[in-house]
Amino acid sequence: MGAKGPGTLMQLSRFIPRRLYVSFSLLTAGVVLLAFPFARAAQKTALHADGTPADPFQEAAGKPAVFVFVRTDCPISNRYAPLIQRISARYRGKAGFWLVYLGKWASRERIRQHESEYGYKLPAMRDPQHALVARAQVQVTPEAAVFDAHQRLIYHGRIDNWYEDLGHSRPAATTHELDDAIQAALTGKAPPPSAPGVGCYIADAQ
Repeated sequence: MGAKGPGTLMQLSRFIPRRLYVSFSLLTAGVVLLAFPFARAAQKTALHADGTPADPFQEAAGKPAVFVFVRTDCPISNRYAPLIQRISARYRGKAGFWLVYLGKWASRERIRQHESEYGYKLPAMRDPQHALVARAQVQVTPEAAVFDAHQRLIYHGRIDNWYEDLGHSRPAATTHELDDAIQAALTGKAPPPSAPGVGCYIADAQ
């Protein structure tokens, strides 16, 4: 049987009571309109570095999930690269740990170049629609977000207090919020209070 086009629908309408036909038409239009926002929302997702859709919480497999938000052109983000690498290595196998690159400009090639230049060995994700940014409530790079094994956000903010302000850093950090937050996620203890980071505002990455 061939496909029924608009002409066939109009022919059928002669055999359906007008009130029922109008109701059916409105219902069909409503379903389409309701589906449209969900289709658009589905596009707002994180991506693996190669561009395939990513679900980090599923990939964490019941472990805490840790995200560190970076930009390739943010000087403070880049200065934190050795520490980020050490922390991710420390918790390998205990928590899911990802670098999150922001903005549509973060291509696969740029990410690979950045990882090679700064010695990153941990998994990377792209967040072109800032879906993870919104969920993690971060505002600058570098900032981190820690979710417990139940996908609850328990910490978001600076990695430590190495930087007091733009252009002003301590000789060494005296607090270690990210490390403490991961420990809290693993042990069930109270996490540190969220503290704003110092760096490049995420709005600038658009």
